[in-house]
Amino acid sequence: MRCPICNAMLTKVMVRDLGGITAGTIWQVHAGECVDHGWFQTEVVSRPPREIFAVTKPFGAARRVVVNGREHFSFSTVWNDLPGDERRKPTNPLEEKYWRVRTPQGQMAQSKT
Repeated sequence: MRCPICNAMLTKVMVRDLGGITAGTIWQVHAGECVDHGWFQTEVVSRPPREIFAVTKPFGAARRVVVNGREHFSFSTVWNDLPGDERRKPTNPLEEKYWRVRTPQGQMAQSKT
């Protein structure tokens, strides 16, 4: 996992299995910490994540992040930009290229958590 703000590799990455909630599909929550921007997590349900959430602690509540005066509670990933037929193809849910955020957050100036 990478920080959706600065693109740094997250540390203390943890994965929690939530089990087969839907017809044999394994659900997981992935969480990790950016030294500069705090904790982030996302849900993985047989597909790459649609959003990465800023959280108070691993597997915790959502938190507000202000970047360049704009408030964020989550960051959409490039998975959302793929055409529907591409999203329906078998895909490795851990493929790093699909976890990137939609906008170049790393290019943003100062952020506050």
